[in-house]
Amino acid sequence: FRTIESAIEFYETYNGVPYNSLEPDSLCHAVWVSSVVWGFDETPPVGHTELPTCPVCLERMDESVDGVLTILCNHAFHASCLVKWGDSTCPVCRCVQTPELTESSVCMECEGTEALWICLICGHVGCGRYQGGHAFSHYRMTNHTYALQLGTNRVWDYVGDNFVHRLLQSKTDGKLVATQSPEGDGEEKIDSMQLEFTYLLTSQLDAQREYYEEKLSRLESLVTSETDKIKAHTAKIVDQNTTLEGKVKELTKDKVALEKKVSQLTTKLNAISKELSDERQMGKAMQTNQSQWQAKYTALEKRFKEMQAERDTTIADLKEQVRDLSFYMEAQSMIAKSELKEEIASGSVIIPESSGQKGKNRRKKN
Repeated sequence: FRTIESAIEFYETYNGVPYNSLEPDSLCHAVWVSSVVWGFDETPPVGHTELPTCPVCLERMDESVDGVLTILCNHAFHASCLVKWGDSTCPVCRCVQTPELTESSVCMECEGTEALWICLICGHVGCGRYQGGHAFSHYRMTNHTYALQLGTNRVWDYVGDNFVHRLLQSKTDGKLVATQSPEGDGEEKIDSMQLEFTYLLTSQLDAQREYYEEKLSRLESLVTSETDKIKAHTAKIVDQNTTLEGKVKELTKDKVALEKKVSQLTTKLNAISKELSDERQMGKAMQTNQSQWQAKYTALEKRFKEMQAERDTTIADLKEQVRDLSFYMEAQSMIAKSELKEEIASGSVIIPESSGQKGKNRRKKN
């Protein structure tokens, strides 16, 4: 509640009021919270215990709010919840709450129905030692000394290994009482029997206390050893965690350095790739120029060969003309010096074929 006035109004309105008209006995109980103590790891705080729940209504059993009743089999309930149970057995373990032998009385271990014994301390029902021996096994496990035979009301003492006839249960109130001694019913005898019974019960309770204290000490030692193991394991894990954290830091530094190197190499790779692309373009351009120059060279070479052929032809013609001219001049000179120049002038001259002119005949007249 946000204010104390709201809390007081809620308390006065709902405390002691039935939840609904169909269950007038089911009342709402509002209590004030004085303090709050936190517990960790699902364990109650130091000096505190968790209230058990009633097996019938599943609510917490708080003696200050509602009455709590513990029955013979050591199970506790709300008094109002147990009153509504219309049977003489326990709502949890179905243990018979009376020493009278009934049809539903069975051994809790083997479900046998013969020679049954009920523990006077916790209400465990077991068969005799000549059947399954579960009553004696219960004594050896729990050290509960006294057991009552169902049907005969005789009490067996496992420590003395005999019947204790002075311990009987009254059918009127269900309490353990002493029977009258066959020698007489003197007041002193009854007092001594009561003292003896009180001593036996006290010794039995002391034995139970020692048994459970020993059990608790063993559990504490076991818990302590397990706690030490857990602490050692935790320390080892912490050391490993510290080592791993150091390795993680080193690996992080290496990662940063490698990322820096990768960045530098990527930059260099991009520059080299750009240079390679430029060189490829230049190579393509040079290859194109080379093809063009090759074509020009081929054309020039062809033209040079044609010009050389024309030159050779021209040279050959010029040589032929020079030879003809030389022959003509020599002939003119010889004819001018000859005495028969008049006869030679009216004749004809046949020039033989030369290597430069095949099939050509030239005649020169004077």
